[in-house]
Amino acid sequence: MKRLEEIELMLISELQSNISNIENLDSDLEYYNEILGDSSFLLGGLLDVLLKPDNDWDSKKWIDDSLLTRIKSEGNKLSISGIMIWGIENITEQWTDPFYFEVKLKENKPDFDEYTFLFCDLDKSEISYEDFSMNRNYWNPTERNWKYIINQKNPTPSSAKSPDLA
Repeated sequence: MKRLEEIELMLISELQSNISNIENLDSDLEYYNEILGDSSFLLGGLLDVLLKPDNDWDSKKWIDDSLLTRIKSEGNKLSISGIMIWGIENITEQWTDPFYFEVKLKENKPDFDEYTFLFCDLDKSEISYEDFSMNRNYWNPTERNWKYIINQKNPTPSSAKSPDLA
């Protein structure tokens, strides 16, 4: 498994190399996965690493991928909303939950100042991927009561990182 810093760098590099695809869009898309390259599964990998130390997150759960449903780029700030797809070890069924990711990028560098990762709605239970595939509107944008609120600032490279779970 990759370390947190490695996944962050891979994700930020991927987002920065594809940001022009977002800015040059003519219309809204249902999913933005294709235009953002590997960002969808890198977001999943990042969230997986961030949740591992949380006692409330079952250690047998794993994040598979994500569907990117909304993207907004404003100055050095990029926000992504979507659906995270996750599973449990030794079970083939998968489930879905909403997420929101916002990052403040550093200009002309594959780096960031800070990011926020929001995941799971306390007021609306996860649903299986199978049920979600039959009702793609289940997670339509709405105000959420987020279960996991992770704020991460970019420390100096030599310091150890641990996510700030609110």
